[in-house]
Amino acid sequence: MTDRSVLTSTFTLERDYLVAPARAFAAWADPAIKRRWFAPTADDYELDFRVGGRELNRSAALTFTSTYYDIVAGERIVYSSVLADDDRPVTASLTTVQFSADGGATRLLLVEQDSFLDGHEDPAWREQGTASWLDALDAVFKAA
Repeated sequence: MTDRSVLTSTFTLERDYLVAPARAFAAWADPAIKRRWFAPTADDYELDFRVGGRELNRSAALTFTSTYYDIVAGERIVYSSVLADDDRPVTASLTTVQFSADGGATRLLLVEQDSFLDGHEDPAWREQGTASWLDALDAVFKAA
């Protein structure tokens, strides 16, 4: 018999980017830009950035799929995601990303609520991975 468990967690990350909110938001909406910071090594990446649209990030046996539920241009994005290992869900999450002007810069606030299924992932890994994506986004801004 397989051990079944659910571990839930929530984390919040904040970042300040030295770009206008419209540019920070565009980095989430434009498939070419988002792939650079979110999925640079993916075997397959697709982004349909609209309410009801989906995002797919596939590498080896892992597939990260998201569905967008709320998009307010320049202000907020709300989406749910599932991380699957060989089509077996290992995490499910709800993420809210908010963008606000801070002078000529952007303050980004990301809140993620997760359910980790059957011990396949650790909350600290997800938070660390998400933080590294946000750091990679900053590197994209600085390289431009």
